Amino acid sequence: MASLNKQQKRAKRAKAKAKQINIHGRKPAALDDDLGEIGEPIPEYTLAMFSKMRDAEAISRKEMLAVLLTNLAFIIIDHPELLDMENADDEGMAATHLAADMLIDYRMWADGMDRDAAQAWLSEPQFIADFSAALDVYRESLETPEEKAE
Repeated sequence: MASLNKQQKRAKRAKAKAKQINIHGRKPAALDDDLGEIGEPIPEYTLAMFSKMRDAEAISRKEMLAVLLTNLAFIIIDHPELLDMENADDEGMAATHLAADMLIDYRMWADGMDRDAAQAWLSEPQFIADFSAALDVYRESLETPEEKAE
């Protein structure tokens, strides 16, 4: 588990990122694409990904995580500014932090959890194991046949 200082930095970054992508304050049962009293739209790519994640989560957490990782890869290609390179050693770590931020925002959007509850969900040992396994499967899917043969 990350140190308290690192957790605080991640929480601060997640909060800033949520504001950046206009998720903070999302009402759980809302089917529209605005933020209620704030009135700012959620980026279409985020709303589309969250909807796909919710559908996949009805099948399994593994499916939901696969949808997240696949869609997030395309979002990063289209919106590289979402990667926080200041607080990461490399692009892979920045992408992992973005995935964690998106998962927190997703849980807040899908279930109406507050940020602390969503972060606690993300810190559950079973979730960490599931995310790690999904990340391994995703990385493996990116390998070329030559790399797999090695």
